[in-house]
Amino acid sequence: MVYTINSADNRYYDLILNPDNYRRNDFSKTFAITIDIFSKIFNIALIGSFFSHDFDCAVIDEEVLTIMQKDTITQLNVLSCTLITHKRFECFGSNIGLYKVKSGYIIHGEVEILMLNENFDVMWRFSGNDIFISSSDKTSFELCESSIKLYDFNDEYYEIDFNGKSII
Repeated sequence: MVYTINSADNRYYDLILNPDNYRRNDFSKTFAITIDIFSKIFNIALIGSFFSHDFDCAVIDEEVLTIMQKDTITQLNVLSCTLITHKRFECFGSNIGLYKVKSGYIIHGEVEILMLNENFDVMWRFSGNDIFISSSDKTSFELCESSIKLYDFNDEYYEIDFNGKSII
């Protein structure tokens, strides 16, 4: 969405979050979040990196909404529309998807797959020979019950467990 920091021309938001203090001319992207709870609607603007992907970037677990923007995680309480936490994590390249698993979160990155614990600390990382984006019609990232299946740009197949160890 189009959003200009500190502009009077932006649409109205109940809450504007800019945890990394982006300024007007910085390369940023704003996620518009609408929360409809008990017939009350809250509109939230979350400002983050321009290089954030807006598909598969959020998960909700009870009243906590967890959002990934490039290399940051932001958590919001959807009942009170308040910021719970905002944390940066170390990664290489862009991140494509955030997925909740039993012991934390899996990040589907372009260059690496990451496992973050509940505090968003990196537990392990896995890289292949090329980026985890398929050049064919194969699914480049598949989260299964006991493993993660991957194809890289060269159509090379990988399968790892939830400890980041190669199965194949």
